[in-house]
Amino acid sequence: MFKIIVFGYNFPHSKCEDFIHILKKYNIKIFAYIGANKVKLNLPKKIYNKNINIKPIFEPRKLCKIYNIPFYVSDHNSDKTIKIIKKKKANLGIIAGARILKSNVIKSLKYGIINFHPGKIPEASGLDGLLWSICKNIKPYVTTHFINNKIDAGQRIYEKEVKLNMNDRIEDVKHKSNLVEYEEFEKLCQNHLSKKRKIPSKKITNYKNSNKPMTQEQQKKAILKFEKWKKKYI
Repeated sequence: MFKIIVFGYNFPHSKCEDFIHILKKYNIKIFAYIGANKVKLNLPKKIYNKNINIKPIFEPRKLCKIYNIPFYVSDHNSDKTIKIIKKKKANLGIIAGARILKSNVIKSLKYGIINFHPGKIPEASGLDGLLWSICKNIKPYVTTHFINNKIDAGQRIYEKEVKLNMNDRIEDVKHKSNLVEYEEFEKLCQNHLSKKRKIPSKKITNYKNSNKPMTQEQQKKAILKFEKWKKKYI
């Protein structure tokens, strides 16, 4: 039996909210939701901040209360998180929102932790998955995978292409990627989690290292290539 713990944020966040709804849709029990507070990240400034604005409805604490889900506020890499996992006897983690998780957290869950990455792994690994896809001339994908102690390097579960059309802007492709993440999560819930079936996965054999966050100059180059890249894969 899967005893699921959700790694999310302690502030309104669409993906965190939607993942909870999807799990409940399939009557999958959430043994705990661990919400991490906001932190300031030392990353290159994003030069393209346009997004399709879909605002979450609930504070995570409130949504968990509605669904009777045990709610905790904790740094995901803290001893407190390890204690919560042991207390709830959780054995599988789902990432709805998290920073890089450390090995001791990953190892504390018998069946591992599952992530959904907006890019083909390993080629478009790392924080800027879509922009690396553009930069490296790779089709846009969503990869469902287990995590390990390297970034976007754990065993692959699913891989699905994100379909493009002529009128897509970058923010449209981002949004489509989000929708594919939800579709893949639903597939995981329907085929494996709700039926308590083993989750099949395959080792990523050509992984060398993860892409680093793009510099502003790299971001500019990727954005300039967007239209040409899009037309190639329509």
